[in-house]
Amino acid sequence: MKRVFSILIILFTLLPTFAQKQVIKNTPYIDLRRFHYGFALGVSMTDVSFSHTGKDIFAECPDINPAFCVGLVGDLALTELVSVRCQPMLSFVSRDISFHNFSNNEIVKQDLKSCYLEIPLSLKVATKRLNNYRPYILAGGSIQYDLSKEKETPIVFNHLDYGIHIALGCDTYLPFFKFCPELRFNLGLADMIDHKRPGLKDETLMQYTDAISRARNKSISLIFYFE
Repeated sequence: MKRVFSILIILFTLLPTFAQKQVIKNTPYIDLRRFHYGFALGVSMTDVSFSHTGKDIFAECPDINPAFCVGLVGDLALTELVSVRCQPMLSFVSRDISFHNFSNNEIVKQDLKSCYLEIPLSLKVATKRLNNYRPYILAGGSIQYDLSKEKETPIVFNHLDYGIHIALGCDTYLPFFKFCPELRFNLGLADMIDHKRPGLKDETLMQYTDAISRARNKSISLIFYFE
């Protein structure tokens, strides 16, 4: 993740050099709109970081599965280079969780599936337009709600999560619209573990919940906006 982030910063630094030669500008007046909207498609890799209570069970997420997301975007321009963006997204996430029980050398696995409705609010700061390109950086916070819920599994995640994100992207001006690839890093701040487990029928599953003191979501996403 750090390597990809460094490469993008280098590319954005060198972009003005590549764009010095003047070309015909596509959609030259598209940024004069005070408000505009579009839609988004993307893929993400979602991981979970666990903190443990010191019991005999250790939880980890050894494999990271790709997830698919789709959503909308609304952009309100504050100045020529600064805007506020709202990007409601629907994400379908699957995480493989492994529980290592050191008391009997048993390994239990769980496929933790979630369907998140996410509402991020971001501040976007862009450079001046360089021919048909305009790099930008974006940061903000988001809340997300898990529409799915499982009960009789080793662990259960809470419905609500919130976190922060930072992203690098580039507005690419095409003849009829803007195409904006964006690489986003997300860090969840809430403890996702449901420690109380109301309605649990199999009490033996509580040992997995009791072994975890905290769990947080984190992900990296590649999102394509069409505006």
